[in-house]
Amino acid sequence: MVEYKLQTKTTLNSDSTTSTSYGILAFCGKRLVATVSDISDNKDAVEQLIQKFNTYDLSLCHLEQAVEDYLYDLETD
Repeated sequence: MVEYKLQTKTTLNSDSTTSTSYGILAFCGKRLVATVSDISDNKDAVEQLIQKFNTYDLSLCHLEQAVEDYLYDLETD
């Protein structure tokens, strides 16, 4: 079974400010098996997506497509 968790990435910008983006880490047991970085700067939205993936037991082989579908839906709304 795959468990999805939040990834937080903070970057130092050229103007000395920082920006934070969120992604998804996929674990099988304690082993990290996949990462999708920089999905959004909206932490709540990525957490909701992770909750859906865990609730519906998203298969690892569908992770990238599910994230792409999510991003496409954001663009078309």
